[in-house]
Amino acid sequence: MIETGPQLLIRHPNWTQKNPRQDIPIMVFTHEQWNALQNGDFSVSAAPIGPSKLGSNSVYVFALPARYNYAFQTGFEEVEEILKNNPLWPMEPK
Repeated sequence: MIETGPQLLIRHPNWTQKNPRQDIPIMVFTHEQWNALQNGDFSVSAAPIGPSKLGSNSVYVFALPARYNYAFQTGFEEVEEILKNNPLWPMEPK
């Protein structure tokens, strides 16, 4: 099964090519895709674990890729702190 979908990237305002900082990548799935992913019908990476759900609305599931921060870039601690506080509040599409 081949699936495609968007990924949003939240980048720190001080990020530069010379001094990159930890990004927050957010994968966007339909509920059908998310359920198929959870059932093992397809994979999104070679990681032995799947993405972690950040939130959802009636149309989409938003998730954080596994191993997104394994490079330990500058600011990874700040991103971890942000994510601990459930910062994503998906709105319903109009």
